[in-house]
Amino acid sequence: MIRSRLREISAVLTAITLFLLTIATPNVTEGQETQPAETTRPPAQDQEKPESNDVESGENKDAASDPDLASAKEKKKPAVPKPAPLNGINYISDPQITLYAEPQMNKMIKAKQAFTCTELEKQVTDKKCNIILAKRSTKQRTKSALYRDVSKSVVAILISRKHLDHWHVVPAATGFFISDDGIIATNRHVFNKSDEYMFAMTSDYVVHPVQEVLGANTANDLAFFRIESSAYKGLPLRQNVPVGGDISLISHPSGHFYTYSHGVVTRRYVRPPQRGPAKSEESDGALRAAVKVPTRWITLSAEFGKGSSGGPVFDRLGNVVGMATSTNSLRVGKKTDTVSQMVFRDCVPSGVMLESLTTIDR
Repeated sequence: MIRSRLREISAVLTAITLFLLTIATPNVTEGQETQPAETTRPPAQDQEKPESNDVESGENKDAASDPDLASAKEKKKPAVPKPAPLNGINYISDPQITLYAEPQMNKMIKAKQAFTCTELEKQVTDKKCNIILAKRSTKQRTKSALYRDVSKSVVAILISRKHLDHWHVVPAATGFFISDDGIIATNRHVFNKSDEYMFAMTSDYVVHPVQEVLGANTANDLAFFRIESSAYKGLPLRQNVPVGGDISLISHPSGHFYTYSHGVVTRRYVRPPQRGPAKSEESDGALRAAVKVPTRWITLSAEFGKGSSGGPVFDRLGNVVGMATSTNSLRVGKKTDTVSQMVFRDCVPSGVMLESLTTIDR
């Protein structure tokens, strides 16, 4: 009897076990079906890598090996925005001006529309330049108004400096229009022999190639050249500014474009003939040919430095009374410990400039 009871209990337990297994089996299956898809993906190392874009990789290889394609990619770079107008109120960004000028310069060089410094230097001969002079100004203006008006006729003389297949802007000197037909005055020592190219950048930041040198006066460090433009007004010339007369100056010392300084005429003097080559600080120690005749000069208290060569010195009416040329310091002490006591800032007087010009009637 006990055995029969045990068999009944065993049969009941077996039935209960089978029932529980029947209930549990669908739940496991449902759980497997709802697993995230990632669990069924093959391991990362077994996945096939996407094929590279053969067209793009080919373009990259070609660009690396073909300089024309590389330069074409450079052309796709965003253009430098034009610098703010030069009005004495806006802030001047020298790097932006340089970057804005470079593509203009490069385009003209590659199109063979510019002349090298050597080609231009060969044209420098001591002869008078024919010119239609601007009428003398009689309107007195404030210093800020003078800056706005005169700066429109001031140019920055730029030269190229090549690196690989690209030319970089190097500010070299200053000049100013003396007629309405594109004739510009600057210093003779600005023209030197080199394979670099020379340009004139006007106050609207347009770069123009120097077309030709029209005349010079080597003894007084004068030169006159021309660009192809009649869009800029020439500044009038005035003779015989007295010592103590108020003057102003606009130039580009060391690439600080359109810098204004103010002062007075401190001296009018005659420089005796020189036995040897002349040396000045403003021209970075460059030697100039010996001058065998006496020359006339004026000195200023207004400051200028390297890169100011050829800058206009003007009176309160906007008439040019001289041209910034060179600086020389009065020094005392030993060579290893010299002290600068005073700086003489020499300028070519406008009277000497007029003697180097032949006036043409209108």
